[in-house]
Amino acid sequence: MTSRWLTPVFRSGFLLLCGLWLGTGGDLVPLALAQEPPLARVLLQPGDRGPEVGQLQRQLAELGFYAGEIDAIFGEDTAAAVRSLQQQQTIPVDGLMGAQTWLALAAAQAAARPTLPFPLIAQTVSFTPLIVAQPAPPPSALWLGLMPLVPITGGLLTYLKQRLQRRLSPTQLSKTPKFSEPPKPPKPPPCR
Repeated sequence: MTSRWLTPVFRSGFLLLCGLWLGTGGDLVPLALAQEPPLARVLLQPGDRGPEVGQLQRQLAELGFYAGEIDAIFGEDTAAAVRSLQQQQTIPVDGLMGAQTWLALAAAQAAARPTLPFPLIAQTVSFTPLIVAQPAPPPSALWLGLMPLVPITGGLLTYLKQRLQRRLSPTQLSKTPKFSEPPKPPKPPPCR
């Protein structure tokens, strides 16, 4: 019963770890944080357009340098973001996206990406099987032996009571104390 759902849980955990390992080129970071490899190290400058500029804008926005619209146009906002990146990475500030700035961008992304060593991930990611219902332990042999005696004893007492009532005459029956009413206390002697 447990193996029906336990096997897919372990399989999905194994696939998750493999995806983390393979999807990031061997670095164990979440796939959402893994970046695609940078485009060819082309020189981008104000006035350029195209997918390279769009990717640059997305990467700068993820690092917090670019807050404008991602329109794939290297405009003044993109140039200002590149200058901010260059200033933060302490490289010459010229507003152009050259080879040195591409390396600085990759270094900034690596610094911003949280990475965990493999043993820490292996200890952090664990799958505990969910115990939905656990049956109660079986009753003891003594309890199982005494349980059938309960209705038998009740039936025997009822039978004996009815038999006793038939044997006693109505006058004797009235003399027997009734168990439903408490006995009346004796009357105190009159005061003189």
